[in-house]
Amino acid sequence: MSTTPCRRPSERGAGLWGVIMRRLVLGSVLAIVLAVGARAEWEQNECVQCHEREVLPITLGHSFPDWKASAHARGGVACEKCHGGDPRAASAEVAHRGVLPANDPMSMVHPVKLADTCGACHVKERDAFKDTVHARVLAEKGTGATCFTCHEAMATSLPTPREMNARCSVCHDKPVHAQTALSMVVMTKTKLYRTRRAMDAARQANPEWHAQAVERFHALEREYRAVQLKWHHFDTAAVLQETKDVLKLTSAIADEAEVMARRGAK
Repeated sequence: MSTTPCRRPSERGAGLWGVIMRRLVLGSVLAIVLAVGARAEWEQNECVQCHEREVLPITLGHSFPDWKASAHARGGVACEKCHGGDPRAASAEVAHRGVLPANDPMSMVHPVKLADTCGACHVKERDAFKDTVHARVLAEKGTGATCFTCHEAMATSLPTPREMNARCSVCHDKPVHAQTALSMVVMTKTKLYRTRRAMDAARQANPEWHAQAVERFHALEREYRAVQLKWHHFDTAAVLQETKDVLKLTSAIADEAEVMARRGAK
């Protein structure tokens, strides 16, 4: 029999609500700090200051609002990191020196160079991609699948399994494995998120179980991150199998959390 003192539903709800509110507040504070820091950096960046006022032609790959809503903007990564140019120059002519259209082989965002441009920050993903048939085709033909194919310019979203199927079908006949593997990756990410919430809800019911469950959960998160790298290597068979394994073990922790929460409610 559990030795945990029985609490009224309102008390249990208040405790959980308190945890949720504390996390929301901490998350909001962190977001504000990052936004303030990024904003301070933008104010010294002439690329940002100019393009925030100027309406760009629709023919470009993305707009200023696309960038501003992206993780790149929140991290202080501005135009020059991908396109080149001088962010300190006040004149447009000087600021745009070295900025070339994407179809120019010397451009930092040309398909052949894009992996290295993105890889300046996303090193592990670049290294995984560099050893793929897609990278070899790019080097040989100057065109093919790149970071942009999956992530688009601002990496604001990931393709759905249906979108991935359509994009892969441009070159591959019935890319079922890629679609299935991506579906499993998405499902596993969602399960990890929900399981962590379930674990936190059961924490007070059994702190000892929660402590060891957190260790197992972190190990699964590391495995999931390794799977993400294998996705950039396009090893869809390994991605499918390993995400199934992570999903199965994550589900086991979720089931345990549900049992612990029920026991604590008695």
